[in-house]
Amino acid sequence: MVYRILSLLILIAGTGCFKYSFTGSLPSHIQKVAVILFENNTSFSAVNQDLTNKVIDEFILDNSLQIVSESEADLVITGTVGSILQRPAILSKDEDAREEVQQYQMVVNVKVKCEDIKNNKVLWEKNLSEFGDMEASGSIEGQNQAIQDAIDKITENILNNTLGYW
Repeated sequence: MVYRILSLLILIAGTGCFKYSFTGSLPSHIQKVAVILFENNTSFSAVNQDLTNKVIDEFILDNSLQIVSESEADLVITGTVGSILQRPAILSKDEDAREEVQQYQMVVNVKVKCEDIKNNKVLWEKNLSEFGDMEASGSIEGQNQAIQDAIDKITENILNNTLGYW
């Protein structure tokens, strides 16, 4: 009896580790997606390439749609990284009651469009904004990591919006 219960618990716990996906509310004719290199309107040189690659990687991992070139696609995702801003996130007061920044946020703003090419119809178009945290002493590595954290969140939003999880 104990073994049965233990086996059942392991089975239940283990099923949460498998990646699965549903294409949600996508029209049935959409099987292939192209992710076009995002435009970059910021001074951060490779952020558009990083975002594009992450979006492609997420679609590959999700395995709901096949990644193809634009000419073969049923669905095309395009976008522009509009800005990356640094803003104070956590403030504290020093012994002279002056405010000091303890932590910053790197905020990445992206405009994204998802278009059904077969029917020439925009499925969704949104301005997405996410952030990653960095210490106030902020090294370049810390800043880059905060931007990558924001890109990870934006990538998840793009995938969820496209596959209709919302």
